Amino acid sequence: MSNVLNVVRLRNAKSDFKMLVVLAFCLVAISFFVIGLVYAQAPEIGILVKLLAIVGTVNIAVVFYIIKKFNALSNT
Repeated sequence: MSNVLNVVRLRNAKSDFKMLVVLAFCLVAISFFVIGLVYAQAPEIGILVKLLAIVGTVNIAVVFYIIKKFNALSNT
């Protein structure tokens, strides 16, 4: 019975990881689309630099979180 629960947990972790990767890809794609829109409308470059710094930090944090989850999943 314990083996069955381990297999179910592993499958659940794999499906959670796949969903995390898809959502992270969507977040990165949407953020770069927004940066493009703001760049087209921005009267000055200072706004774009601040936006790039904020969005870049968030995207880097998401990538590190995905790598951490992948390492935890590959160790099982």
